Amino acid sequence: MYYEVHGEGEPLLLIRGLGSTCEGFGAQVEGLAPHFRVISFDNRCVGRTEQPQEPFTIADMADDTAALLDALEVESAHVFGVSLGGMIAQELVLRHPRRVRRLALGCTHAGPRTASRTPEWAVQLFNESRDMPRPEALRHSVPLLFANKTVREQPDLVEDALQVMAHNNQPKSSYLLQLGAVMKHDTFDRLPQIKHTTLVLTGTEDTLVDPGNSRLIAGRIAGARLLEFPETGHVFFTEKPDEVNRALIDFFQGDD
Repeated sequence: MYYEVHGEGEPLLLIRGLGSTCEGFGAQVEGLAPHFRVISFDNRCVGRTEQPQEPFTIADMADDTAALLDALEVESAHVFGVSLGGMIAQELVLRHPRRVRRLALGCTHAGPRTASRTPEWAVQLFNESRDMPRPEALRHSVPLLFANKTVREQPDLVEDALQVMAHNNQPKSSYLLQLGAVMKHDTFDRLPQIKHTTLVLTGTEDTLVDPGNSRLIAGRIAGARLLEFPETGHVFFTEKPDEVNRALIDFFQGDD
């Protein structure tokens, strides 16, 4: 498993999404490392981590994550997971509750069975992109990843993010294995078991994972706080990194 460690202080684990490497957390590492010991990594079947070619589950990926903490001799860490990474974070806290300090879940869902409906046009774009080369697929998926305002007013940010996401060293077989794990994910009935202090974050214009999913998760975890970032899409943490980083710092350093 490929990983990076930046900064000092309380450990903070960052978990990335489908087809993404830890390079996509560049803005978070830069903003959070002055405050925490930030641990980021490539999930199985993407980037520089091993890519076993047999089916696996989100629970398996959560166990991978716990094993990484073991290898780093980290007893427990704050956790921020986005999209698929948010699903891994859910299973991590449910399967290994003592390994998690505070939990932040971004742009994620509790499983297809209970997920808020994605618009038909978005489903079509997502399905079309699966059969395209990675750079072409990403450009085709821009409306799924970014808010309209970001695309219109921050083209350089969009271009830089696409360049980072394009270099993910993931053959289609590995992508489909990760996607298969997402399709089997289901934590809805177990979410009330989470007793950790939890923050749920989403972009208000996320068309890939509808914001309703974050509202549902926040409603299923006692005491969870919901934070919505206006005029941002699925990669809200890339579109408004300073605001998101400040919210994460305040949350992970909080006393409540």
